[in-house]
Amino acid sequence: MAGVKQISPGFIGKKMRKNIIHLAVSMAATALLAATVPAHAQDYPSNPVNVIMPWGDGFPANSARLYGEELAKRYKQPFVVHSKPGAGGEVAAKQVIAVAPDGYTLLVTGSSITIRAVSDDSNADGERDLQPIAQLTTTPYVIVAKAGKYGSFTRFLEVAKAQPGTINFASAGVGTGMHYLGELINSNAGINMVHVPYSSGSRQLQAVLAGDVEVAIISLVTALPQIKAGTLEALAVSSTARSKVAADVPTLVELGLKDIPSIGAWIAMFGPKELDAAVVKSLSEHISQIANDPSVVERVSSWGAEIPNTSVSYLKEVIRTEKASWSKLIKEKNLPTAS
Repeated sequence: MAGVKQISPGFIGKKMRKNIIHLAVSMAATALLAATVPAHAQDYPSNPVNVIMPWGDGFPANSARLYGEELAKRYKQPFVVHSKPGAGGEVAAKQVIAVAPDGYTLLVTGSSITIRAVSDDSNADGERDLQPIAQLTTTPYVIVAKAGKYGSFTRFLEVAKAQPGTINFASAGVGTGMHYLGELINSNAGINMVHVPYSSGSRQLQAVLAGDVEVAIISLVTALPQIKAGTLEALAVSSTARSKVAADVPTLVELGLKDIPSIGAWIAMFGPKELDAAVVKSLSEHISQIANDPSVVERVSSWGAEIPNTSVSYLKEVIRTEKASWSKLIKEKNLPTAS
């Protein structure tokens, strides 16, 4: 053809082979990168997600299942909740710590993780060993007595100060947040309650109703039905702000115990330590949407719980603050820790 330079096959082979090879390698690398990114970001999750929790039933398990159901709706993939009890939550936590950080195995656990972390360095640490994602639900502890026994927290303190060492308080076990809250109240109020550990919230309720102990420090979720029924009187809650589901119950801070931080039982989601930041962001954003869904808020409120700030930064700050508080208390009072 006139005006067009003819290029022989031999010329192409000699002059362009090297460039073609480089181009092929570059395209293959780009394709590989494109294939791996969606697994961690825009196409996550492309398979069912396993959610490991340390409980079988009750408020904590309900929280895990509720968010699992809601995340499944939004991601169009199952979030399958598995119960792995044992060692105060360590069995579940250690399982998630050991898996690949691909976002297909997540942990939902409770606030006891902060206490256990300062009790023993070999225990799972929510920030050192895991990737915090979001708090899901929270409920304060409440100090309760048999209805009509004291009438107010102020009256209770008067009796406790007049009878040092004779007032017993029930918790759900040695080294729990309820146990340590009782010790904080002792220190801040200048009283000397004696700790009596029980194995569960239901046993705590039985003990206080039977008069085996004067007061119980217990999850508001557990005690709320008895408070509403009028068989228990709520003297104070442990949060620094009043609970939305028990707004008539004063806080310890209101009642003069200024040095007690906001303490309660929270439920949160974590991932493996090296979980991709894009997956963390995606989960956090979806959980924030769930937390603002009126039907979810209503369901959580019906349990006697609330939905907290769900940001990653807030959960990290809670972990750091609680670990510092518990570590200081354990050392100052030489307290026993959970086994």
